[in-house]
Amino acid sequence: MSRCKQINPMKNSPSSKIALTALLAGALFLSANSAFAAAATKKPHTRTRAGTYQSSKGNSGTFSQTTTRAKGQKSTEASRTNQNGKTATHESNRTFDKTTGTGTTSSSTTLPSGKTTSREGTLTKTGDNTIEAQGTLTGRNGRTSTYDTVTTKTEDGRSTQGTLTGPKGKEATVTRTVEHEGKGQTERSTTITGPNGKTHERVIDTQVHADGTGTRTIETTKPDGTTETRTQTFTVTPAPKPVQPTTSN
Repeated sequence: MSRCKQINPMKNSPSSKIALTALLAGALFLSANSAFAAAATKKPHTRTRAGTYQSSKGNSGTFSQTTTRAKGQKSTEASRTNQNGKTATHESNRTFDKTTGTGTTSSSTTLPSGKTTSREGTLTKTGDNTIEAQGTLTGRNGRTSTYDTVTTKTEDGRSTQGTLTGPKGKEATVTRTVEHEGKGQTERSTTITGPNGKTHERVIDTQVHADGTGTRTIETTKPDGTTETRTQTFTVTPAPKPVQPTTSN
């Protein structure tokens, strides 16, 4: 739920621009990544992840996310409430037709202030293991940006590269890797390079156990070199299916 964080897109500082880019790019990567999963899922399946979080800056709160998958479809509803009782919400919908190799994606985020951001885009299969995502993002000030990313499925995850072009034509580059490192363990690493050459990096380590409990650590490195960490403790319902032992004849 990090994309629900309030960021003022009207500020002109380079760090604010890159932070906004990170906010928007987070949604972009989910588009193509979800297309791979949506195309493969046959039976409807709903999973809820809920828990608490604590940041290195002393912020805390609760969060909940419910995801429903079916053949060629995925929808998500999420919310996060901070220590002051203020809530941000997010919902998204994605479709992908395996036969035509095309799909659509849309999302809407409502910030604690009541203002909203949104995204509309398309997905196109461009190769056996690649999907291109293109579309438009609308910030809470009503200004629009465009994005173009390509996600490639790898042996142990996915790799994404692309660009985000702001309302004034300035371009930022975005890269992301997703690696499944072990049973229930995933690392997501994102780097956003702004038009001024400064970078904003985020690494997310998630561990989900067989009983459905888990932890997630999100470490963000800002352009000035400072870091911020947020730790989540959660429970997934229903719990992941246990891996069946193999037998030999």
